[in-house]
Amino acid sequence: MSINFESHKLDRRSFLKGAGMVGAASLLAACGGSSDKGGSASTSGAEAPNSTGAVPLKEFISFESGNRELESWNMLYTQKAEDANVITNIWDGLLSFDCYGKVAPAIASSWEHNDDSTVWTFHLRDDVDWVDVNGEVKDHLTSKDFLVGFEWVMNAYKNEANNTSMPNDTVAGAADYYEQTKAAGDAAADMTYEDMLAAGVGIEAPDDYTLVFTCKDPCPYFDTVAAYNSFYPVAPALLDELGIEGFRGCDNTTMWYNGPYLIEEYIQGNTKSYIPNPSYYDAANVSRFERLTITMISDGTISLQLYQNRELDEVDLGESSIATIQADPSNEYNQQMCEKRPKKFSYCFIFNYDKRKTDGTADENWNKAIANKAFRQCFSKGLELTKFFSRYNPINPLKCENDFFTMSGLCYTSDGTDYTSLVAKEIGLDGEKYDGQTMKRLRANNGDITDLKKQAMEELSAIGVTFPVHCSYYILAGSTTALDSATVLKQCFTDSFGDDFIVLDIETFVSSTMKEVVAPKLQSFVHMGWGADFGDPINFLTQIIVHDDNAYYSCNMTNIEGIVENGPADYQQELVDAYEQFTDLVNEGRAIVNDTDARYAAFAKAEAYFLEENLIFPTVYDVTWCLTHANEYSKINAMYGPCNYKAINWETSEEAYTTEQYEAFAAAFDAATKG
Repeated sequence: MSINFESHKLDRRSFLKGAGMVGAASLLAACGGSSDKGGSASTSGAEAPNSTGAVPLKEFISFESGNRELESWNMLYTQKAEDANVITNIWDGLLSFDCYGKVAPAIASSWEHNDDSTVWTFHLRDDVDWVDVNGEVKDHLTSKDFLVGFEWVMNAYKNEANNTSMPNDTVAGAADYYEQTKAAGDAAADMTYEDMLAAGVGIEAPDDYTLVFTCKDPCPYFDTVAAYNSFYPVAPALLDELGIEGFRGCDNTTMWYNGPYLIEEYIQGNTKSYIPNPSYYDAANVSRFERLTITMISDGTISLQLYQNRELDEVDLGESSIATIQADPSNEYNQQMCEKRPKKFSYCFIFNYDKRKTDGTADENWNKAIANKAFRQCFSKGLELTKFFSRYNPINPLKCENDFFTMSGLCYTSDGTDYTSLVAKEIGLDGEKYDGQTMKRLRANNGDITDLKKQAMEELSAIGVTFPVHCSYYILAGSTTALDSATVLKQCFTDSFGDDFIVLDIETFVSSTMKEVVAPKLQSFVHMGWGADFGDPINFLTQIIVHDDNAYYSCNMTNIEGIVENGPADYQQELVDAYEQFTDLVNEGRAIVNDTDARYAAFAKAEAYFLEENLIFPTVYDVTWCLTHANEYSKINAMYGPCNYKAINWETSEEAYTTEQYEAFAAAFDAATKG
C-alpha cells in the first residue's frame, strides 16, 4: 500500500499517541511539561545534541527483528542481548558508557581502586528512586539494593546460575557462596544478603551510598565487569512484594524502574513504547525522547516502505535495496546511504554435537559427522561465504569477515596490539597474509579441500555415516529476509562442497529459536553472536569450555557439556579430548593475573587451538548500511555490558543524514578515539 507523506504525518501522530495517552500526559506534566519549540528531544533537562544545525526529533521510531522479541524483563536473570537491549532503558546499574565506549557514571557517581586493583570502591548517588510502571515513587535506592541484587544473582536457587560467571571469576568468596546455595537446594530460597556477607563474599556497604568490592585477584578491568547485569540493584521491597518466582518472571507491569524511561505500552511481537521516567535521577543532564517506539519487523521487505512513510526513523538496508539505490544516481536515497559501525558481536556457526530429530531420537548421522575433525575443518578451510557476507554489506562485504571467536577492539596489550592480532599470529594470519583488505582466512587450495573432504568421507563412512550429511538450519517462518539469507547460505554450501558431501536444509520455527529449536536440540548449528561482557578475553572463552555450569554455549548450544558429563560415545572421544585440552589452556591463561601481556598471549594460544580444531566456526561481523535520522556516533558505543541501546543523548535530525555526513562522523570519531 502506498501512502503519501502528508497523509502519513497524521497516521504517525495518531500511532504515537495511541494507547496510554492519558498516562503519558500526566507523566510529562510531572516532568515539567514538554515544549513545542524545535530543538528539544527531552521533556526536561539537557537539550538534544545536534552537530549539523538540523532540528532534532522529539519522538523516535526504531525497529527490532521479529525473531528478537525479549523473553525476560529481569536484568539480573537474562543473558540475552535482545532482553538487555530493552531493559537498559528502564533499569540502571552502577556504571554506563559514553559514545566512545569509555566507562561513565550511572548510579555510581565516582569510583576508585587500591594500588593492586583488588579493592574497588563505588560512591553512589543519593537521589535515585524506584518507581512503578505509572511513575509513582515506590522506594529510595541505597547500597543495600546492590547487596540484595548481588545475593540474588549468586543464589543458585533464585537466579538458576544465570550471570554468575563474572562474579565467580572476580569477586572474593562469590564462587564459594554460589556452591553453598547450590548445595542447599530449596533451602537457599530463605538465604539473604546477610548470609552472603557472613559467608565472606567480597562485597560490603559501609554506608547507604558506598559500595566496596574485594576481588580475589588483581583485576584492573573490574569497572568494566561492574557495569554488567550481575551487579545491578534490586529493591528489597519489590522482592517482598513479588516473591522469588514473581521477581524472576517480572514483566513491565510488575517490575520497578530506575532508568531514563518507563514502558508506556508493550504489545508482544508488535511494539514497545517508552516515555520519560519523571523521577529519573539524571534528567537534568541527559536528553530523552518524549516518546521512543520500537516496532517489531517480521519481514524485512516492508521496512523500507515503513521508513519512506516515516513509520520508522531508521532502517537497515538489505542487499536488494542497496543495489537498487546504488544503481540509480537519481534515487532519493542515493546520497543518504550510511555505513554503520560493526555491531559488538562476533558471529559464529555454533555446532550442535548432540542433535535430535523431531521425534526426540538422536540424529546419529549428523552427530558422528560433526564429531570428526576433518569434517569440521572443511567448514573453516572450504566454505566460501563472500556471497553470504554480501547479505550484510554488499558494498564492502569483506569488512564482515570474522576469523576469530573473540573480536577486535576487545582489549589490547601494553604496546597497543589488539588481542586478536595475537590470535592471528598463532594461526598464521599475520603479516602480509592478514592485511585487512583481502580475504583473510587462508583458504586451502582445491586439491587440499578435495583431500580433506575425501579424508572426512572415508573416516565417517567407516563408522556408518551416509552422504550427503544433512545440516538443519532454522529460520523464522514467514520472514522473507531470513529466507533470502538462508537461500544464499545454502548456495554457498553447494558452491563450496557440491551436493554429495554436506547439504543445508532450511527449516523454520514460529517465534522462539531457543524454545522451539535449541531446547529440543533440533539444529545442526545456530548462527549466533557473542558480545563482550567486560574487557578481557576470558568472558568469551569461558562460554565454550567444559566443566563449567556457566559456559553458555557449551551447556545450551553445543551441548558438549552434557556429552562430557554423561560420557562420550566412542566416535566422540577425540572431540571431548579437544575440548578438554582447550579448557586446560584457558585455565592456564586465567591463572595469570599479574602480567596482562602474558595472560593475553596464553589466551591467544588457547583460542588458536580452538580455531584449528574448528570446534566453532567464526563467520561474520555485522557491518550494515542504513537510512537514518539518528547519528549513531552519538549513541553509547560500549564494547561491554548491556547499555548500547540506551536512548539518551542521541543526535537526531528531521532531515535524513547523508552519506557525506556519516563519513564525517566516522572520521571525527576515529580521530577522537585515536587521540
